Amino acid sequence: MVPSKPMCVESFQEFPPLGRFAVRDMRQTVAVGVIKSVTPKETTSGKVTKAAEK
Repeated sequence: MVPSKPMCVESFQEFPPLGRFAVRDMRQTVAVGVIKSVTPKETTSGKVTKAAEK
């Protein structure tokens, strides 16, 4: 599954509250499940905020 917007998830074994998902279409739930593994995306650091610098 590839999300259409950025989202924060973890595998269910590492962090259960972020390891569940539900897919909705036209206000109806069409699928639910748990995340077995996560492949992190390589990020390119662009702008660093002042709070992050501290």
